[in-house]
Amino acid sequence: MKVLFEALRWRQPHGVKGLSNYTALYVCRLLTAHPEWTSAIEVRRRRSP
Repeated sequence: MKVLFEALRWRQPHGVKGLSNYTALYVCRLLTAHPEWTSAIEVRRRRSP
């Protein structure tokens, strides 16, 4: 998932903001919208500081 996310970031024109380093949050939204994909995407537990 990280590779796909980074590919999307690289396709944006230089200087255009919108995709930050919040990959995990976007993955959670994606899996909420498409729960059938949970077996294909590895989700790790978040570490608390």
